[in-house]
Amino acid sequence: MNIPYDIAADIPIPTTAPQPATQLENCVRQHPGSTLLLAAGIGIATVLIARALTPVPPRNRAIRLLEDIQQHLASLGEEGADAVGKGMDTLGAVHLDRSFGKLSRRFKQLFH
Repeated sequence: MNIPYDIAADIPIPTTAPQPATQLENCVRQHPGSTLLLAAGIGIATVLIARALTPVPPRNRAIRLLEDIQQHLASLGEEGADAVGKGMDTLGAVHLDRSFGKLSRRFKQLFH
């Protein structure tokens, strides 16, 4: 028959040795200023490491949109300049046709 045996009862635990949490609490109570500086330093170091490890975003979305708008406006400006040039050519041709029309009528009237 098996007799129940308690292993924890055989291991002596000294009561004078403080637990790690108790040691930390005592240290924090003895040095509060140093603890605050240490916590701030650890926080700053963590932020710097996180920033160093995060990749830089390729480009800002607003900059890309502005560049697209600039390209579209440039192409519209070129198309507008071409349209104005063609319109001026057409207008010049119409004006010449009217001038030649008047001249040809006068010439016809001379011989009739």
